[in-house]
Amino acid sequence: MMRILQEVGDPLGLSQLQPRDVLREAWGATEDGRNLDRLDDFYADDFVRHCGRDWTREEFKVLMQELQSGFPDLKYETATLLQDGDQIAYRWVATGTHLGVYLGALPTNRTVAFSGITISRVDEGRIVEDWASWNEVSLLHELGILPIDRAPGGVR
Repeated sequence: MMRILQEVGDPLGLSQLQPRDVLREAWGATEDGRNLDRLDDFYADDFVRHCGRDWTREEFKVLMQELQSGFPDLKYETATLLQDGDQIAYRWVATGTHLGVYLGALPTNRTVAFSGITISRVDEGRIVEDWASWNEVSLLHELGILPIDRAPGGVR
């Protein structure tokens, strides 16, 4: 009976995994094949990402698509990962080359690295909520799109 329930409600057997392993499976599946539809396997239907504003799963997929389009060679590395019960906190570093349009900016061909911190909550083998923080402004600065330099004598 347990096997039947697993096949119907949890075809990938994710509910048997530790939250950190669900996270690793999710990022591995989407990074390897660039198949963002796989996010549906790992993120709950009512998933919410808190990052400046609340994002639905579909909006999160659009965000990821924009990043993959702008940086086709984008790779993520988990620098630190801590788990406490159903929550995982991790510091990540992403690297990629700006070869496509991103946030309306034409390709610069610059290779960049940017980082952030995310806390994810997992329930029954699916990611249900994220709290994320990363500095998009520093990425735009690194691409040369948004200058941060201040005029001499300016406020620092």
